[in-house]
Amino acid sequence: MHLTTLCNTALDNPTQRDKDQLIRAAVKFLDTDTICYRVEEPEALAELQRREWDPVAEWAERRYSVEIGSSTSILGPSIPARTREVLASHLASYSMWALQGIEFVVTQLKSIVLTLGLLDRHLTVEQAVLLSRLEEEYQIQRWGSIEWAHDYERQELRARTAAGTLFVHLCSESTTVKHKLLQAGG
Repeated sequence: MHLTTLCNTALDNPTQRDKDQLIRAAVKFLDTDTICYRVEEPEALAELQRREWDPVAEWAERRYSVEIGSSTSILGPSIPARTREVLASHLASYSMWALQGIEFVVTQLKSIVLTLGLLDRHLTVEQAVLLSRLEEEYQIQRWGSIEWAHDYERQELRARTAAGTLFVHLCSESTTVKHKLLQAGG
């Protein structure tokens, strides 16, 4: 169902946004990216965030030669303009359809950094979902789980994230396959 929804959205483009608008919307998530907002306490959660999120942020910084940063302030981190430009340039390499899928994944995970980790196959869907739900999972371990609610939310997020990631990969790789077929035939 999620793949069908993504296909219909890409076909219909109900919001009538162009490629630049989709790119800006995705890059804007840097302002509120899940892994950029940290807590100071409880210390156990702050340590968990450092241990789990820092390696992903460091990977993204190395991979794209940018600065991501984090903050415990309600105002969030100060993201350099160059970081926005580099990520926008990278996203511009994707097709309109793939960008629709990227936006879908970004909104599911509330993180462009985790989404890029998925697209580059640095993270699995399971890892990205767990990282996006880190604080919630911490609270569940501390206070307990409402089985039908927490389990459903986790599985639904995995399904949506997997569908969006697959959609982006299929949209991106079809041009490669077509190019290879044309070369083989010629």
